Amino acid sequence: MTIRIRYLGGLVVGLVLGVMLPLAGGDTGRLLVDLTGLVVTVARFLIFPLFFTGMIIAVDELRSDRQLVTVVGHGALWTALAVIVSTLVGVLGVAVLSPERIPPMIQEGQAVVPPSVLGAIVEGLPNNLFQVFVIHESAAGGILLVAFLIGMSLQYDRNITSPVSLVADSLNRILYRLNNLLVNWLGVLLIIPTAASVVLLREVVNLTIFLQLLLVIVVAVALVGFVLFPLTIFLVNRDRKETVQWIKSMLAPIVMALVTGDSYAALGTLARSSKEDMNVHRRIGATALPVVSIYGRGGSALVGIAGTLLVIRSYTALEIGVGPMVGLALAAMAFSFLLARAPGNGVMLILSYLALLYGRGLEESYLILLPVMPLLERLGAVLDVMTAGFVTQMIQVYTAGK
Repeated sequence: MTIRIRYLGGLVVGLVLGVMLPLAGGDTGRLLVDLTGLVVTVARFLIFPLFFTGMIIAVDELRSDRQLVTVVGHGALWTALAVIVSTLVGVLGVAVLSPERIPPMIQEGQAVVPPSVLGAIVEGLPNNLFQVFVIHESAAGGILLVAFLIGMSLQYDRNITSPVSLVADSLNRILYRLNNLLVNWLGVLLIIPTAASVVLLREVVNLTIFLQLLLVIVVAVALVGFVLFPLTIFLVNRDRKETVQWIKSMLAPIVMALVTGDSYAALGTLARSSKEDMNVHRRIGATALPVVSIYGRGGSALVGIAGTLLVIRSYTALEIGVGPMVGLALAAMAFSFLLARAPGNGVMLILSYLALLYGRGLEESYLILLPVMPLLERLGAVLDVMTAGFVTQMIQVYTAGK
């Protein structure tokens, strides 16, 4: 049984369970949310050591083959393009489809206080090298940086560094095997977060007032992920079967992102799908997948900018001018690269950044979206994961050949 079938089976069972479970005054939702946190923890369990060891070997091999600059260059280019296009589609979705305003209302919730831009950059850099392995997930970038530096140093003297290379290579292969075994079981565990998502949706009061915004975001995410990304892959490689295969390979990671709302939780599944379904070389997957998952958060940018524009329209009688709209779009793109600390709430963080930037007394206006925030986070995570898969595939096409 393929991973896609396992995940889709878990999705169907979870949907049925979520519809049938009694709400019990919110107790059911709280229990399922707690259990979902456990599933997310399990799904993330191996990804940091897996990509730490993979990055060491990948950088060493790419440097030996004189492909490191090419891979880094293509990765940066395609990541930037994906984030720019996603953000613009989010802006155009609100501007063209013009969803109905959301009635301003008081929502109970704590406003997020975003860190400064400099604080977000240095947050993942520990005071000493060993600390990088024990602090918050915001250290993901620091972990990869350490791995990158070690990989760059392995060619210094092979007589000295070859044992390190062999250990990293062996450990990475063992961790990849363990990741595959874990992914096999996640199809069953997905029942829990799927049921939680359905129950949370059932508990939303006045869901209808958010439906047009949700529809705009769903259309925008589908347009980027299922039209623009595959179309670009097809135009580059001119292979229809491979393009269709890429879409199929993304189904399992998409399901994981959709039901958990956590881009890191889907990373192990994405690593397996990329390798097994698309034959992505380890040197490319180990470098592109984690880096883009951390810094290429185009989905969070899309949902964040769309939500911000609608919230501003809902609180003001005048339409947003072109200048402020462009400024907010540029800010959303920039902030999307500062979400290493938020694998599961990147949309919320971008909304808080943009509200603070826009000001004018609307610093906490985004709280009116709290009832549907779990769904917004899940939609953003879907496109975040697809962005990582897309960029990895483009690097594979341009550097590894056919």
